[in-house]
Amino acid sequence: MTATDPGPVVQRILLGAELRDARESAGLSTADATKALGWYAGKLSKIEQGDAKVTDKDLAKAVKVYGIVDDRAGRLQQLATDSRRRLPPARVPEWAVKYVNLMAAAREVKMFNIDCFPGTVQTPEYAHAMLSEAVMFSPAELERMSEERASRTDRFTAADNPPRLWLVLDEAALHRQVGGAKVLLRQLEKVRDLARLPNVTVQVIPFDGGAHASHGVAFSIVNLFEGKPGIVYVESLTGSDYLGREHTRAYNLAYDKLRVAALSERRTIELIDRRIAEL
Repeated sequence: MTATDPGPVVQRILLGAELRDARESAGLSTADATKALGWYAGKLSKIEQGDAKVTDKDLAKAVKVYGIVDDRAGRLQQLATDSRRRLPPARVPEWAVKYVNLMAAAREVKMFNIDCFPGTVQTPEYAHAMLSEAVMFSPAELERMSEERASRTDRFTAADNPPRLWLVLDEAALHRQVGGAKVLLRQLEKVRDLARLPNVTVQVIPFDGGAHASHGVAFSIVNLFEGKPGIVYVESLTGSDYLGREHTRAYNLAYDKLRVAALSERRTIELIDRRIAEL
């Protein structure tokens, strides 16, 4: 996948958003559109959220019911065709495949983590230590999944037009010795180096910072294209949620408040340097 080819998963999401806009422009509720299209309950929601592929037959129905004009219908047809392509199997759990594909096409990512570093910035050793304690993965999967996590950082360190990364961490992540002191040391060094890149901003919310906007909830906001609503990703032990535009405003507001509560970029790097020296 490249900047000009975001990949089928992302194209499916974009197609769903276009169809939702067309439905709303036609003045149809989800229930009314479902009835007019002759679809089963829930199918339209899955398509609009990018969780279901759109067949040519389904798209033709939507074009007719929504009154979509020829030029736009042609663009949607191309999106539908591209979104049905198959990708090689991802080295992640099934419920995280969509997230990995979103990250691969993102132009901006905002992440908040609480007591550990997120997979996108982990070293192989840190990732292995994290995954080895997870309840959903077999030992046979650990090596390839650890390598996959570590490789996600490459997009942000690329020399040619890298995406923007915002990372806010609770100070607890700097102290929890995942994999031991040496593994944490290398992880801190990696994040410090990232923080010095012009497209990356890292901030830490200190222990003495008091209450903040997202206690107990880690999340990511993935922005694919300028002018399009971002997608919020929230992960649990056994699955994940992808929250659409009605949630994006609240999470973006929370993220802005988290950045205000956090230390500045300079003071964050100083704090990370102190932790490195301690280890």
